[in-house]
Amino acid sequence: MDINTMNKIKLLSMTVAVFTFFLSATGHAESVTGKEYQAVVETAYNYFNGAANGDQKLLSKAFDLEFGHVKMISVNKETGKEIIRTVPLKEFSGYFKKATKDTWTANILSVDIVDDKMAMVKLGFDTPKTHYIDYLVMYKRENEWRIINKTFIAKKK
Repeated sequence: MDINTMNKIKLLSMTVAVFTFFLSATGHAESVTGKEYQAVVETAYNYFNGAANGDQKLLSKAFDLEFGHVKMISVNKETGKEIIRTVPLKEFSGYFKKATKDTWTANILSVDIVDDKMAMVKLGFDTPKTHYIDYLVMYKRENEWRIINKTFIAKKK
């Protein structure tokens, strides 16, 4: 073997060793953001499953019942104009006292986490009659993620 070939083999061996070390070192690292992502997604599904199953415990885990609100488009019965209605999450969670008889499905469409303190989740879900898109704004307060604002749009199928 000539010296150039030997140098190429050494360089390749060193590159593989460094790459292997890098993979093994990062493969065992624990990601705080990964934990936050999982907690945010779990909070969104707690809301969805709580609503679908009439489970007030799950809803209280998902919603900031002290500070949270839902905003929704409604039509004023007198004027026929669209308005934005605001309902406290404490009141809104009370709408879900019983499990639905229908099958509901949900999908997380996007998650955006800022400084492991605030998050925005776009949640799509379907009931047999309606397709919903929810935007769920969350804050991490007292080490727990809670939905503080829910806005949504509903489209009849």
